[in-house]
Amino acid sequence: MKKTFYIKTAFLSLIGMSLLSSCLKDSRYVDFAGSKPLIELPSAAGITAAGGPFQTEAFAISATPSTFKIAVNIAAPNPLKTALTVKLGLDTAAITKYNAANGTAYTLLPTTDYSANFTVTIPAGQNLGYVTVSVNTSVIDPTQSYVLPIKIVDGGGQQISNYDEILYSVQAKNSYDGEYIITGTMTDVVAPADTDAYPEDVYLETTGANSVSLFDIGLGAPFHAILGGTSYYGNFDPIFTFNPTTNAITSVTNAYGQGTNTQQRSAVLDPTGVNKYTTGAPGAAGSVFQVSYYMVQAGANRTHFVETYTYKGSR
Repeated sequence: MKKTFYIKTAFLSLIGMSLLSSCLKDSRYVDFAGSKPLIELPSAAGITAAGGPFQTEAFAISATPSTFKIAVNIAAPNPLKTALTVKLGLDTAAITKYNAANGTAYTLLPTTDYSANFTVTIPAGQNLGYVTVSVNTSVIDPTQSYVLPIKIVDGGGQQISNYDEILYSVQAKNSYDGEYIITGTMTDVVAPADTDAYPEDVYLETTGANSVSLFDIGLGAPFHAILGGTSYYGNFDPIFTFNPTTNAITSVTNAYGQGTNTQQRSAVLDPTGVNKYTTGAPGAAGSVFQVSYYMVQAGANRTHFVETYTYKGSR
């Protein structure tokens, strides 16, 4: 019985091989062996975003430049037998397109903020080459939204793929930047029914060498959430400034202006509270800082916040 089974299996395998051979010869099927090479930016593949592929590169502020690599790929069944030189360039029109599609206000990363050689030679017998971008984080203005719009401008004589462009959002981050969970208490003397939204999942985003502003993840906006996260204080977004030596909080201000917004709201530190790191160091897993401050409205203290921020990780 076993011999009969093996014979039948071999017979079926021969039939399968015959059918497969017929399929490969059939013009309805793609013969990848004859495909022409395509030059592409593999990072752009698989990214679906309005206005074009978009990727964030964020680095800690340092006197030593940080780097990231842009991969260039030869998409082909087999590597080329000769070296290929590919040139990348900047497409500023892509920034305009992305901003229009997303309601953003990105601008071109200044040339003083980075350096790069946008020509890459992929050696014979290989598929990948890399352009290295060196970012001068110490001179990047953290209050600005910068983009480096990279595009393949010369495929070295080979066809360029549709995956030919990607926008890199280049950001500088200080050590206080990251994702945090806020717990604490909130007391609104004008509207006591306005309860808090703790625990609150937020980003603290770099606004200066030692300052960060709050961005509420649930709201998807730079406001302080209230009422369980279903509402927020308009024209109010606290900025925390730290002493880099002691990691104590030296001030709290409002990103929407200190009383200059339409609701005349500002922020001020409560010096009687605990305003410093109480556990760990900035950027360390599980580190904690506490802060006590007021939202001031029309010159009077309206809401008192006593909060604890526990670091979850980088954003």
